[in-house]
Amino acid sequence: MAIQAFSFVIDTASSSQGVQVMTTSGLLNGFINPAFPNTRQFLGIPFALPPTGPRRWLPPLGFQSTASLLANDIGPACPQQLLRNAQVYSVNGGNMTEFFPRETFSEDCLTLNVWAPQGPLRAGLPVIVWHFGGGFVQGGTNARFFNPESWVQRTQEHIVVTVNFRSNIFGFPNAAGLAEQNLGLLDQRFALEWVRDNIARFGGDPSRIVIWGESAGAIACDFLNFAYPSDPIAIGMILDSGTALFPIKASASFDTGHTNFTHVAVSVGCEYATSQLECMRGVPWQTLEGVMGADSTLVFLPIIDEKILFEDYVERYAMVAVSSVPAIIGTNQHELLALVPQTGLNTPFNATEFADFGMEYDKNANATFLCASAASTSSLRHSISNDSSSSSNRRLTTYRYRYDGNFPNVSPKAYPGAYHAAELPLLFGTAGEYHGASTAYEEEVGRKMQDLWLAFAKDPQNGLREAGWGSYAEGKAVLLGGADAPMVQVEVREIDGVCAALGIS
Repeated sequence: MAIQAFSFVIDTASSSQGVQVMTTSGLLNGFINPAFPNTRQFLGIPFALPPTGPRRWLPPLGFQSTASLLANDIGPACPQQLLRNAQVYSVNGGNMTEFFPRETFSEDCLTLNVWAPQGPLRAGLPVIVWHFGGGFVQGGTNARFFNPESWVQRTQEHIVVTVNFRSNIFGFPNAAGLAEQNLGLLDQRFALEWVRDNIARFGGDPSRIVIWGESAGAIACDFLNFAYPSDPIAIGMILDSGTALFPIKASASFDTGHTNFTHVAVSVGCEYATSQLECMRGVPWQTLEGVMGADSTLVFLPIIDEKILFEDYVERYAMVAVSSVPAIIGTNQHELLALVPQTGLNTPFNATEFADFGMEYDKNANATFLCASAASTSSLRHSISNDSSSSSNRRLTTYRYRYDGNFPNVSPKAYPGAYHAAELPLLFGTAGEYHGASTAYEEEVGRKMQDLWLAFAKDPQNGLREAGWGSYAEGKAVLLGGADAPMVQVEVREIDGVCAALGIS
């Protein structure tokens, strides 16, 4: 049977190799890709009831089953607009569509995927749970870059889980009459609870879960870190290019009158319905997406509710209303170059060769991505150290990085440098699969980063220090993937100093 997501053949004789696992979602029949014979794969696992029909715009509800489920395909992404503007991720940009989902979508999308070592089967493995980016409006687990099978195959020491969640109007409707608006964030928390309750059956340790997100996925992980400070489930978090201090919160409650939702309702004929919300629940999701796709001013983002998303995260830091789990926090060297093609630049990226507009974009990236991460790191350290109830279990360890990799099969000539998300194909081990083979050094960088993320998952408190990565408290950070070596330790001020120059603290 062909796998639509990655076009290989299932080993149908593998049921005796640990690919049948009973979960709360049913008896999963996974498979082993012959190209990665030591990696068990369980794809498209429903972790909640389909959020369709009368369940549209309601919080996730548990899916319970004892039936047999063929878990052999990463299912569709949740509904979203397609990315068509010219940037490195899009068809008209660098043709790097592997960052975004296959163009098959469904509202029945609350699924997750598990990759686990084959054997000999061992218990107690650390678990890394991945949350994709996409600005809370796009993204999905079936993006081709986000397949960790080669990573798990190589190490045999950890489990990776990737999670789908609702976005845009389906995840953050901001509609009058709803008790919960941040449904996409609740999806992510609910998936984490599913992992906690089921991962031991795959050989994972439910007490050794680390959450990892990039961009909006990282911001979401941090939001949850504040929303559930006494029960984070995870014992560590990895935040690539995003924290709760990212300025998305400044626009997260701009539409206090619910005008965007009402505009969509009017557009689909629900203006005069007895219940606008119930009328909208009966409209096909494709129709709703069509309305939003025709009007770029319609924005649906996380909503400040003082339960899941808070107005003032600086205040939350001061209150120590945050979990004390260790964290990796970092950004890429030139985040926003994914949006700005450097046409005519055919040599390796050099910051001094920036055009004026490129410099402005880089400055904006520092103001948003880098300096938000720097502020989060500083606030975490400050709030914990000033907590009068501090004890060993309140001690927070943070590791900072900057990714500098510039590899042609990920960063084509028009988009040179370590742009937003450019590190992900190296971490997942998929960099060489779609746009030319990876160089030997690129593969070395990928392995190094994978090993660092794994060291953190094994021991969030001390694993990286033992690998030669000093903590923020020690004034240290690392550069990853640069020209000199896969990892170079530097003083953290070498990375964050630009924030002071920009007047950002």
